[in-house]
Amino acid sequence: MKICHSMLAGAGFLAMSCIPGLAQEVKGLPGSPDATITIDGKQLPQADPRFGGVINQKASESQPWWAPRIAPPQGAPNVLLIMTDDVGFGAPGTFGGVVPTPALDRIANEGLRFTNFHSTSLCSPSRAALITGRNHHVAGFGVVGEMATGYPGYNSIIRKENGTIGTILRDHGYATSWFGKNHNTPFYQSSQAGPFDQWPSGMGFEYFYGFVGGDASQWQPNLFRNTTAIYPFEGKPDWNLTTAMADDAIQYMTQLKEIAPDKPFLVYYVPGGTHAPHHPTPEWIKKIGDMHLFDEGWNKLRETIFANQKRLGIMPENAKLTPWPKELPEWDTLNLEQKKLFIKQADVYGAYLAYTDNEIGRVIQAVDDLGERDNTLIIYISGDNGASAEGMVNGTPNEFTTFNGVPVPVKDQYLWYEFWGSDRTFPHFSAGWAWAMGTPFKWMKQVPSHFGGTAQGMAMSWPGHIVDAGGIRRQFHHFIDIVPTILEATGITAPDTINGIQQRPFDGVSMMYTWDKANAEAPSTRKTQYFEMLGNRAIYHDGWVAATTPATLPWELSAKTPPDVISGYKWELYNVKDDPTQFDDLAAKMPDKLKEMQALFYSEAAKHDVLPLDNSTLARWNAPRPSLTAGRAEFTYSGELSGVPASAAPKILDKSYSITAEVEIPEGGAEGMIVTEGGRFGGYGLFLSKGELGFGSGKVVFLYNLLDLKRTTWEGPTLDAGKHTIVFDFKSDGPALGQGGTGILTVDGKEVVRNSLDHTTPITFPEDESFDVGLDTRSGVAMIEYRYDPPFRFTGKIDKLTFKLSEQPTAKP
Repeated sequence: MKICHSMLAGAGFLAMSCIPGLAQEVKGLPGSPDATITIDGKQLPQADPRFGGVINQKASESQPWWAPRIAPPQGAPNVLLIMTDDVGFGAPGTFGGVVPTPALDRIANEGLRFTNFHSTSLCSPSRAALITGRNHHVAGFGVVGEMATGYPGYNSIIRKENGTIGTILRDHGYATSWFGKNHNTPFYQSSQAGPFDQWPSGMGFEYFYGFVGGDASQWQPNLFRNTTAIYPFEGKPDWNLTTAMADDAIQYMTQLKEIAPDKPFLVYYVPGGTHAPHHPTPEWIKKIGDMHLFDEGWNKLRETIFANQKRLGIMPENAKLTPWPKELPEWDTLNLEQKKLFIKQADVYGAYLAYTDNEIGRVIQAVDDLGERDNTLIIYISGDNGASAEGMVNGTPNEFTTFNGVPVPVKDQYLWYEFWGSDRTFPHFSAGWAWAMGTPFKWMKQVPSHFGGTAQGMAMSWPGHIVDAGGIRRQFHHFIDIVPTILEATGITAPDTINGIQQRPFDGVSMMYTWDKANAEAPSTRKTQYFEMLGNRAIYHDGWVAATTPATLPWELSAKTPPDVISGYKWELYNVKDDPTQFDDLAAKMPDKLKEMQALFYSEAAKHDVLPLDNSTLARWNAPRPSLTAGRAEFTYSGELSGVPASAAPKILDKSYSITAEVEIPEGGAEGMIVTEGGRFGGYGLFLSKGELGFGSGKVVFLYNLLDLKRTTWEGPTLDAGKHTIVFDFKSDGPALGQGGTGILTVDGKEVVRNSLDHTTPITFPEDESFDVGLDTRSGVAMIEYRYDPPFRFTGKIDKLTFKLSEQPTAKP
């Protein structure tokens, strides 16, 4: 019985009538194991072809046939898509800054520098736009995932109609991988229980090595390989993720090219630098500190950067340096104590940027060493948004003080001065540096209305294809334009459907037209682009920008009621063709033009899931959202459990709660962590003490770490062998954020100590830490008293661990 017979159509090509839907080209002998096919890609994944051989009753009278392997179009390049984090336009030397960035220089000098390229002004929204080619609200990320709300534009879910570049290239035969920051898995889906369709592996990236969330310690990160938590830093005090990630990417590319030399790759390489915590190695801190780049302060730094930008052609001659804001202090008004601290903060930041670029350079060099440079499109984006002011006015040794609305006085920060950048800190610099790093523009991260929040330097290189080496391009473009550019460069068309789901058209347009030297001054093919973040907004159209004046300051996390999101904002108007830095506000002179632009914004907002507008901050951080803990007031555990994110853990913040541990102690006693959430920079732990030199071990301890600023302890007795019940019961003083309360530690039914907290953590424990039972991963909550080294496994047995949370109303900001 004959099922199907392949027909040769000359020179080794298969007649496509035998494989419906496979429309392009088969290479090799049709039906043989080495045959490959290029597909049209309208439907992804490609349907399985019909069998093309011959089947009779006997194998000796039949003909075997293998489906051809899918391969990209002939000449399709590898793609190395690089993006750093929280880097202001004027920070890297490549775009006029004082911090050396030779890897970025290399790509710019081999290819093109883009000086009018724009983000969304915030982390995960920019990343969603980058990998989908759709505007960030359409991709579900109108704001960072930690502030998701139940509207299509804000729920942190990349809908299946928005297939990613990973999925598209994978289904065309690419090897796809993601290294570094993943801020696009919904916060409430980031546990071991999944679902995993919104993890990198579920978004088309076959290999993932990185962290989940907005930031991570580079010394003890919440690190994953695919969906499994890993701890390669344990027992290695000099280990740093910035280097380890480059090592892993180099190994991945090398292995791939050794096994499958003809298979192209997409490597999405997105390190944590320079998002806080600023964690370079000591060698880099010394190297940058010895250069004294920041000693003259932020006002002088802006002048230096701007002069560099004019000299390099980054800024045209008619560009003006925008004024310093009255809300931030001038450098000359600071005292010596402030200047010394702020210079240290900037030195460590500069070291982190230089270190990150250096490791990126190693990855680029590996492409060279593999002989793949001429066949690799490299896109290097400097920052996913503008420089961050989330260190508040004075900076902070612990970024989570900012996220909890707690400023740290300069004098107190000197306790961490000598260790700035080490694992003893989770540091961020002063907001003054953030404004300076955005030179020549106004504002910074979180502010989409002004280019200080959205302008990102970008370099793009592909030898033999981008031939205007060192050229500068000023066309207006946006993150959503990267996916269409990659697809045009690879010769791959946008799919109509993925997994049977009709795909939404890309919002982006290809930038490949800019590669031609003849088009260096060509008009931008992007005519219109809206911007919105946290209620602040802008619209670009054909060289004009209408923008709201920020009504709240990005360096203040405030519980104050914001102004009305529609009527409470002033609008500004700029002709950015002639005024590229948004210096001259024309709103008063051209009210009709402003009204026209405002109407265009609301029209675009309605099209792209931007509505309803919301300018709340803390309220959104604490908004109810789906999670594995929603509606639960009691949690039970036994044995050992580690790496559980906050979204899947008992939430003890801003409420009363009790923790009951039923344990068994072996002969000779026990020590170790019973349960903990958080770590060095905030959290709690119930454990049996380690002691020193054999003394003081095995004592029952509950420790509450308030943002590494104050630790409060409850100490009980040493436990003898046998079964014991430990209870920590906390009664909150009220439902308001950060309220104190009284904790009682009870052992075997007897109260052993009662203690009070003046304040508790109001918003969040460190998001790069986790909830652990029976051990403590990453960093410990204790510092000096009761200090221990993770993983500090409990050497007894946990029969049952129970959390009971009060039903009092959720705290309101």
